[in-house]
Amino acid sequence: MKNIKQKIGEIHMKNRILFLTRTALLLAVVIVFQLLGKAIPTYNNFIVGPVVNAVLLVATAAAGLWSGIAISVIAPLVSAFTNKAPIAPLVLGFSPFIIIGNIIIVLAFWLFRKKDRSPGNILGSVLGVVVGSVLKFGFLFGSITVFTRLVEMKPQQAATLTGLFSWPQLFTAITGGVIAIAVLRLAGKALGLKE
Repeated sequence: MKNIKQKIGEIHMKNRILFLTRTALLLAVVIVFQLLGKAIPTYNNFIVGPVVNAVLLVATAAAGLWSGIAISVIAPLVSAFTNKAPIAPLVLGFSPFIIIGNIIIVLAFWLFRKKDRSPGNILGSVLGVVVGSVLKFGFLFGSITVFTRLVEMKPQQAATLTGLFSWPQLFTAITGGVIAIAVLRLAGKALGLKE
């Protein structure tokens, strides 16, 4: 009996270490890309956005739902606090909505993968990416529309924010999803997944 409890404790500890290690490594990837992306502000959203979305989904598949949620919360805050653009305070104010948008795509991806019993969860992954991307885009676009009307800002700032959180969000989410599915297919066995 003592041996069984010890084995269960060892498995639990190993799973916890795996969760923390994978989450920390994937969060580091996001932060590095966010910091490097500041050097190319014009294309930042189209390079960093897909990477962030890909990492959210890879974290969810490789380390679990809570890993994807943790990165969903931390990544936008790091980005907002390191942003030196004139609209940075407004982006920081919008961060709670970005966090919720990230959690939406993570939850959709996790739910569809969980329900899919096919080898590699490919159908669930694709459906999770498509549904999650559309829901995230819809939520962010609706939120930024309301946010720009409620918060006092210059028309140019409102236009910039609306441009950032409209159709580019759909593009970056779907592109990130494609990257994530490719990574999971290529590295699934190394991550201990049945891809």
